Amino acid sequence: MGEQAVVELVQRWAEVERTGDVDAYGEILDEDFRGIGPVGFVLDGEQWAARHRNGLRNEEFTVSDQRVRTFGDTAIVEAVQRQRTFAMGHESSGSFRVAVVAVRRDSRWVIANVQFSGPLIAPGEKPAFVRTTEG
Repeated sequence: MGEQAVVELVQRWAEVERTGDVDAYGEILDEDFRGIGPVGFVLDGEQWAARHRNGLRNEEFTVSDQRVRTFGDTAIVEAVQRQRTFAMGHESSGSFRVAVVAVRRDSRWVIANVQFSGPLIAPGEKPAFVRTTEG
């Protein structure tokens, strides 16, 4: 019940994100879960699930290129996440780097933390937040 169980948990999380199955978060998120979105917002488990009630719609949400490292009852997953997403009337589709921290509680793995960074850009491309300055 090691790396494969963690990979399956992350894939289950991706499916829950894609379908917006708010009730399923109770099965896969730790009670002390924190999620950090790509622009820095921090949400607890209830707030994370509520995004789907408040206008978030994922038409696509996949996680690939998973690299799992385990440290006893903790696992860190580094991966690439791709989405076709709409929130509050705006499209926020893209590819992101994601880190997922899973912890073993009794005999099962749950997600304690998710952190996004990105969106991913091509090498040499400037991020949208970079501005040219004079001087």
